Amino acid sequence: MVININAVAFSPVSNDVESGDDDDWVVSTRTVDIDDRVIGIFVGYLTRVINKEDNGKVTVGHFSDDSSDGGDAGGQTQERLERILDLDVDNGDESDYLEFEEISESLKNRLIAHMDRRTSRGYLFIVQAVNDDEPFVGILKLNVVESEERPILDRDTRQLEYEEIENAFPPTEDLQKGCTYPIFDPLDDDNVFNLDGNVKFLQEDTNSDYFEEFMRCVTSSGSREQSQTILNGLSGINEEQDGTVLGPNEVQNVRTTIQGTDDVADGATVHEAAEQALGEDYDEDEVDNMLYEEGETEVQIDPNNTTKYVVYDLDGIQIKAKMSDVDGYKIDIQRPENEGGEYVVTIRGDDLDQDFQG
Repeated sequence: MVININAVAFSPVSNDVESGDDDDWVVSTRTVDIDDRVIGIFVGYLTRVINKEDNGKVTVGHFSDDSSDGGDAGGQTQERLERILDLDVDNGDESDYLEFEEISESLKNRLIAHMDRRTSRGYLFIVQAVNDDEPFVGILKLNVVESEERPILDRDTRQLEYEEIENAFPPTEDLQKGCTYPIFDPLDDDNVFNLDGNVKFLQEDTNSDYFEEFMRCVTSSGSREQSQTILNGLSGINEEQDGTVLGPNEVQNVRTTIQGTDDVADGATVHEAAEQALGEDYDEDEVDNMLYEEGETEVQIDPNNTTKYVVYDLDGIQIKAKMSDVDGYKIDIQRPENEGGEYVVTIRGDDLDQDFQG
């Protein structure tokens, strides 16, 4: 599969950009030529978003109908992105290119409105591209290194020289924020992305809410992060009710229920798992409140990409085990028989190694 870029529009974005000042501009490939090597780097950015697996900093966005803040609802955002897909910019149509720039400017203004002092200054790139014959829109927010100084070696003269680079964009592996619309299968056949949604986000930094809000999306975390959050939430409910963590049987009940789904696990699957884990203490509203407080109201978990490990901390002694090994035999946990009693953790195996550290 090959990505071809048809058009690019870009502009500075920062919370202090105001209408009419020197940084209030949008230019595009209608008037600016971009070196083919630079285009290749942008193909790399887009490929990174598309190929990123369902883990880590990947989220899936669904367009929201909420316009309570006076801005556009998600449906209007989707209309703009669909319009970009329809524009005939590849053939250099002047009027379509101008419309592409207008839409890009409106998106730029909206992103600036969602930025504050915590958000880093950068550049917004709107890209119309095709993956084989399938058109898509890529939106990238790139931070620049305003000034970077480093020594370089001239291999011909064998001299060490000084080089200063200004306004450099990151290498593809350091892309911090990007999204693609619509979502489609990764370009790498070894990767699988089964989650459903409108927009796929890749955000490597921690300050991410404003980018999703700018896109008017309600997002759900990646499968592994969601399953981890839900397991921790159910364990927290169990501690509040019984004063103990989930035991091996309860952990396996949750794991096998989520992994046993034929398709993507949803909220109903989580409630089924919660009912099995919590037993008579299961309360539907309490589980819903947990999901809401954890920001996981849009549950979708790929059963092949769930939490792999559980870590126990017993009086400062940490035990890390595969989820499948917490089965009541290899790892067993006896709860305190009375208030103030002790946990007893039993670990069984055929081979024991020892390593002294620190």
